[in-house]
Amino acid sequence: MEDYPFSEKTRIIWKQFIRQFQEESIASYQSDFLEFTRFTKKDFLDIHAEDVAGFYRNLEKKIEEKTLAPSTCAKKIRELNSLSNYVYENRLEFGIRDDYTNHFADYVKKVQKVSMYANAVPVEDIDRLLVAAQENHMAYCIIILLYRMGFSSTEIIDMKPENIRLYNNGAYAFMPKRDKANFIPEDVYRILELYLAERESNEYLFYNKYGNQLNTMYISRLLKKYTAKAGIHNYSAQQLRNSCIYTMFAYGADTEGVAEEMGITPDNLKRYKRNYIDETSRSIRSMVKLKADLPENE
Repeated sequence: MEDYPFSEKTRIIWKQFIRQFQEESIASYQSDFLEFTRFTKKDFLDIHAEDVAGFYRNLEKKIEEKTLAPSTCAKKIRELNSLSNYVYENRLEFGIRDDYTNHFADYVKKVQKVSMYANAVPVEDIDRLLVAAQENHMAYCIIILLYRMGFSSTEIIDMKPENIRLYNNGAYAFMPKRDKANFIPEDVYRILELYLAERESNEYLFYNKYGNQLNTMYISRLLKKYTAKAGIHNYSAQQLRNSCIYTMFAYGADTEGVAEEMGITPDNLKRYKRNYIDETSRSIRSMVKLKADLPENE
């Protein structure tokens, strides 16, 4: 770090700041700190809003060029924000000017969604995965529930046929640990309907060849099998679920609505009416224009 334009005060702050981290974390913070300094060619205490804006635009450009993962961009911004916030909170101790501002704070909000849901699966890989899974309608259905509905593996293995219900305004899924029912888009319901028509009577919606409830490892192995057959990366169930969340944001859904729709803070379902269901879930799902096709060999 000797060749960088750091003031003596910045060097002191840095040494104090990294005391709270393990060696691996220090290396990550230092890498991003030096990258930012190389970009701005300024001492960290002298940066302005336009310096941070320029750095962020540069990261966005790298994401567009696919040379930087969105999650890595989020990490860089979070770490620089952490350092800048440390400077701000200890400005009196270090004798920092009164007008010092943490210019990274606003960008943390921008990358928050990305950092949570950055591991989205490319649409073309989803297409190839679904083509590969067409031979197995249960597998096809599970993949659709992960990708289009955003249900977790745990939720899927716990689903029972009675969790899916038809109302005057469409089909809804009642997940045991969620406050509100989830609207099932028509294309997804058609796939569920196909599977429901051919499955044998069983307590659980999905079951193995012995008639027993699935476990999450079963879904993991199922995805490994069909991603291999599709010739794509071995995506996890969580990555497929992330893709659902990412798509909702891409179509303009707000954070609160998506969090509720995904059951991020679930509570037990309290009450519901048989003839009419709240439209909030339907509105959010209707924003997403993707359609899931039935398997061709139905």
